[in-house]
Amino acid sequence: MSIKCAIHLRIPDAVHQHGEPAASLSQLISALRIPPSKTHAFRCMMRVLSTRSTGFFSVQQEEEGEELCYSLTPASRLLLRHAPLNQASLPLLHFHPAVRDYCSVLDTWLLEENDKRTAFEVVNGASFWDYLAGSSGPARELKGLFYDAMALVVPTVGGRESLLFRGVRSFVDVAGGTGIVAAAVAGAFPEMKCVVLDLPHVVEGLPAAGGHPGNLEFVGGDMFRSVPSADAVLLKSILHNWDDESCVKILKCCKAAVSGDGDEVIDMVMSEVGSDDDDLSREIQLCFDLMMATLLNGKERNEMEWKGLFEEAGFSNYKIVGKIGPRSIIEVYP
Repeated sequence: MSIKCAIHLRIPDAVHQHGEPAASLSQLISALRIPPSKTHAFRCMMRVLSTRSTGFFSVQQEEEGEELCYSLTPASRLLLRHAPLNQASLPLLHFHPAVRDYCSVLDTWLLEENDKRTAFEVVNGASFWDYLAGSSGPARELKGLFYDAMALVVPTVGGRESLLFRGVRSFVDVAGGTGIVAAAVAGAFPEMKCVVLDLPHVVEGLPAAGGHPGNLEFVGGDMFRSVPSADAVLLKSILHNWDDESCVKILKCCKAAVSGDGDEVIDMVMSEVGSDDDDLSREIQLCFDLMMATLLNGKERNEMEWKGLFEEAGFSNYKIVGKIGPRSIIEVYP
């Protein structure tokens, strides 16, 4: 919760705006307008955010008795408001009450043999997807955070320098939401036809909203039934939301739609115990695996599990061509 507080108070921005090398505690208290009655609590929170395990700020003290000063770390730089790789939506998504609160019933949920609902549905009275489709304030907030988090791959896949779309004349972003990623690709490749496929209520009115490249089109549909034809199809953090049977259905629809070299899948490939992946990536993958299992009845998959899905869907081959943090970029060939 200290991280959520740091994001909402924009503490990383306050440290950054003070300039190098660091901002003192009193300078932060002044910049953030923390009242005197709350300065002790603020000091305690900054200590938590500066521990080795948290690592959001580094702390310095020139001489004993002098005031503590705080500077940014790689983690807190990712929370700067105008950072190109701003990651704030991801922790805020996990701290949203609808996501946070379902964790409180995991103990009883795990013992319920006949209840097929997810833990999220038990607490919120609706599946994750139905909740996102709601019109309440919390639902709209969660929807915004969800699509912002999905767009975190934009700097990797959306630029002109990206190799994923070289030579591709058309592509479909399957379950592409509000089109943040597809718009970046369309802007970088004006010669390419870009299509966003998502449920009708998600894409309704988006083309008329303005600000979209002319080569970007929104299509309302169902990825379990059909996908618009294109040279390539992009599935970014989609398949881990679903069980194996559902994934095969989606992949078969994608295979039927592809007229070019194949699909691009951006999703996690679970590291094996003893692999060369760093411990942090492994921990993130394990946490996401638990989240997918309890939030959506989905799962993260290791390479052999991915291979089995691709083969069952009728693809001839695949290749892991890169990584985005704990996620992998997989090219799948018809």
